[in-house]
Amino acid sequence: MIEAQFGLDSGELGRTRFEWQSTQDVDAAGAGALRTGGYLRSLGARIAREPFVHFILLGAAMFFVNHHLEERSRFTRITITRDQVRGIADNYRLQYGVLPETRQLDVLVDNFIREEIFYHEALKLGLDADDEIIRRRLVQKYEFLQQDLATPAEPTDSQLLDYYHRHLEHYRHPQTVTFTHVYFAPDGRGDRAAREAAQMEASSLNLQGLTRAVDEGDRFPGTYDFASLSRDELARVFGKEGLAQNVFAVEPNHWSEPLRSGLGWHTVYVSARQPGRQAGFDEARADVRRDYVESERDRRNADTVAKLRSSFEIIRE
Repeated sequence: MIEAQFGLDSGELGRTRFEWQSTQDVDAAGAGALRTGGYLRSLGARIAREPFVHFILLGAAMFFVNHHLEERSRFTRITITRDQVRGIADNYRLQYGVLPETRQLDVLVDNFIREEIFYHEALKLGLDADDEIIRRRLVQKYEFLQQDLATPAEPTDSQLLDYYHRHLEHYRHPQTVTFTHVYFAPDGRGDRAAREAAQMEASSLNLQGLTRAVDEGDRFPGTYDFASLSRDELARVFGKEGLAQNVFAVEPNHWSEPLRSGLGWHTVYVSARQPGRQAGFDEARADVRRDYVESERDRRNADTVAKLRSSFEIIRE
């Protein structure tokens, strides 16, 4: 009845209801968007009025300004302190024995400022990059720094005693020998003739009962008498082979058979042999402490290097 009065069929009536509902939905969405926008504006206004937010923003601004100024001053400001001037004067005194006069000190300070200017300008240009000498110097300074940081505390008696017992072989006095000798050089007469001359001299000296004969044989380029020398000490004079080893088997108080060294032939008269012995803890205490501190420093340095290495990714191509 109503449809007939308005002249609408069922299809048109359905479209009319849909259009009215769509209009209602759009109006609701618009209202929601307006409410959301208003909430965001209100929230932003409240945040902008918060003192804490002002504090954060001001702090960040100050940080960036300060960082910028520091970067600029790094290359534009050079400060010479009194300690630096005193150090310049002390270096002059160490080199020349007297403190510099006022005019000399001014020149030295000016030279220092000149070096500082060049140094900063070189940094600005990146001249320190890929420089092998600078790289080695920095590595060396870092190693020195690490050694200072790795210095252990003063060891206790218990620590030293434990270290001593674990390294007894390091604190043993070596066998030593005391002797005099007569030298025969192979130059000019040959090696065989020099040996024969040493043999004849030994026989003659034993017959005479002499215990020292520095005027016999050839001139030796060193001393003729040696007191309480170890194998290592003798090796530095005569070489490792021959005399330095065999002299410990020579019968004391008797001129020996010819002994060969790196220099030629010798006959030796051994007056005393001292057997090796273990040094007691009290006797070796200073050496034990030195070795303990050095070993601890090496250990700590090794630990530091290991930790540093673990923080790097090492790629070997």
